[in-house]
Amino acid sequence: MKNKFLALVAFGTAVLGGAILSAPANAQIAPNTETETINVNVTVPEILFLRTITTANVAITPTDLVGGAGAASLTAVTGSTPPAYTGSDKSTGTTVDTVSPFSVGATAVAKTIDDAYIVWSNSPTGTYEVNITPSAFVNGTNNLTVAINGSDVSTAAIAAEGLVTATAKDIVLDVTLDAAGKAGTYTGTLTVDAFRPN
Repeated sequence: MKNKFLALVAFGTAVLGGAILSAPANAQIAPNTETETINVNVTVPEILFLRTITTANVAITPTDLVGGAGAASLTAVTGSTPPAYTGSDKSTGTTVDTVSPFSVGATAVAKTIDDAYIVWSNSPTGTYEVNITPSAFVNGTNNLTVAINGSDVSTAAIAAEGLVTATAKDIVLDVTLDAAGKAGTYTGTLTVDAFRPN
C-alpha cells in the first residue's frame, strides 16, 4: 500500500511538473513597440595630398633643333658631354645658302615630363587646382626660357578622384631655343602648388 501511495505521488508530481513546464510563457514587449531617433552628424575632413617626382631630365634632341630650309644631317659625337653632333651639306651652285638649317627661335619646343605629380583629394566641390611655376633656368651666366605649356591640365580645374584612386599628371614645358639657348645643361625648378579655391 505504501508503495502504491508513493507511486501515485511520484506520478502526480511528474504530471504537475510537466504542466508547469508546458504552460505558456508570460507575454513580452515586442520589438519596435517603443522607439526614438537620434540625430547623428558625421564630419569627414577634406584631404588634399600632393606627391611629385624629385628630378626630371629633359633632353632637347637634334630633331627639336633641325628644320627649315636645307635641314642638316647631324651625326652624334661619341662620348661627348653634353651630347654633341656635327653636320654639313652643300649649297647648289656657286653661292652659299645663308638660310639656317635650324628651326629654333620661331616656336617653343614642347617637352613632356611624364607622370610628374599626383594629387589625392576628396574635395567637396569635386575639383581642385594646380599651379606650376618655373624658376629661372640657368647655366652659369646663360639663361634658358622655360614656361608651362598653355594646354597643360594644370591651368584648369581638375576632377578630384578621391583618397584611394588618383591619376598621375604630366607637365608640359615650352622651351624656347633662341640665340640665348647655348649648349649645356640648364638647371631650374618647378613649383607645384595644389589647392582648392574657396
